[in-house]
Amino acid sequence: MANTGVSDVAVTIQKIVSALTTKTLIQNSVALAMNGVWDRSSEIGPGMDRLDMIELAELSAQAVNETGAALTPSTIVPAAAQLDLDQHIGIFFALTDRGELQSKIALASRTIENGVRTLAANVDNYIFSQGVAAAKTVETVAAADALGDLLNLKVQFDADNVPREGRAIAASPIFMKSLLGASSVVRANEFGSSDPVRMGRVASVFGIDIFESNSASIPNDGFVALGLEAVAFARQMAVQFKEQYQVLNAKTDYSLKHLYGAESTKTTLNPRIYVFNPA
Repeated sequence: MANTGVSDVAVTIQKIVSALTTKTLIQNSVALAMNGVWDRSSEIGPGMDRLDMIELAELSAQAVNETGAALTPSTIVPAAAQLDLDQHIGIFFALTDRGELQSKIALASRTIENGVRTLAANVDNYIFSQGVAAAKTVETVAAADALGDLLNLKVQFDADNVPREGRAIAASPIFMKSLLGASSVVRANEFGSSDPVRMGRVASVFGIDIFESNSASIPNDGFVALGLEAVAFARQMAVQFKEQYQVLNAKTDYSLKHLYGAESTKTTLNPRIYVFNPA
């Protein structure tokens, strides 16, 4: 029977922690649930820390000339900017021998899950901050009510030819309170959804998916709106997980480190990003 070495065990633990990180991150990140965030993590191979950005542009529709006249193709080329995985974030903790012995649950794995929830909040903060910095439209004048603010967003996105598919906002709790307080939102089927309020989320209003987030990057009374694939995101799928036992202190130190990055998909101000930040 083959023996399992220490290195084999370390690799197995690394895979388990990476899978747990991916699962918890997807479950807890608001930004990664939005269609406005283009997750390119599957393109990141071992050792990679950047990707070429693709400048998203509308393709022209041309009449087919059957006499053989030349047509002009739209050439898609990498943008000058790159998507750098420049956020190296770590979660560090220690467990004493006594704490692990007295615990009736897998304390280390539970602690890792809590750490990844913190990481998810950090990822959201960074993605939304990148969106705010690249927004073409920043609206500071509030409408008569929250529905009016969403209608202004719709009108602006329509004017900028933002695809109707995948429109969404990440709203602050204060804005959500105002929105959910509108009696008309309860009748959400009149505004594009038969699912009015579910798990604290308004399914769709005016064709816009509504998410709630307490991210520090979102205006206190407003929201960040993303059109389809407005922001690109990528991360190393395999996290760095290490542990070191301290014999004299009777405890084990753990570190969970993750590398990721986010960038607007436009090198200029992005019409697919809209910020509502009332004065």
